[in-house]
Amino acid sequence: MLEQELINIWKNSSKTAQISIETDQLVNEFDTKMTRIQKKIRNRDVREISASVIGILIYSFFAYEIPFPITTFSCFLSILWFLYVIFKFRKSKQQNTPEKLSLSLTEQLAHKKQLLQQQVKLLDSAAYWYAGPAFVTNIIFIIGLGNPADYNWSNQLAENLLPLTVNAKIVTLTGLAFFYLFVVWMNKRAARKDVQPILKNIDVIQRQIKHE
Repeated sequence: MLEQELINIWKNSSKTAQISIETDQLVNEFDTKMTRIQKKIRNRDVREISASVIGILIYSFFAYEIPFPITTFSCFLSILWFLYVIFKFRKSKQQNTPEKLSLSLTEQLAHKKQLLQQQVKLLDSAAYWYAGPAFVTNIIFIIGLGNPADYNWSNQLAENLLPLTVNAKIVTLTGLAFFYLFVVWMNKRAARKDVQPILKNIDVIQRQIKHE
């Protein structure tokens, strides 16, 4: 009887040790993936904030230079949208911070899981807060463009760049529609391919820890 009890104890301890080793391996792999994705998030946030600042400067110039009232109105809408984008990505940047070293592994995993869930939500909803509003302001901007002669306006550079004819407007709007659809698809793909697999890794590690 004693011999059988010793055998059972040895088997249970072996299983526990094996689980612990597997958990360590999973944590190491997860840390590598998490470091990579957090770097990508930081780079994206800086890139989007910088692009929005440049966008504000460009549309401020358009609002000052272009005489068409509807187009000018759309410029102010675009500036408001860029400010909102800066707010969204600054918030993302603030959330993407290292955990305190004093936290336990369980608490660190919970913190990272929350961060990634917020990123999934941000990416999946890009059509509503990112691509959609930008496309609408572009539509208003382009539709509002009129005949420069009606406003006694002459700017050769702007006239060469802006779609002033009906055909040019249709081509530009069609191109923008495809571009923003692509942006939405890329964001959803990033959520599915980059973020959600790491969330699944967290779930696996959390289950392993519970069984230790």
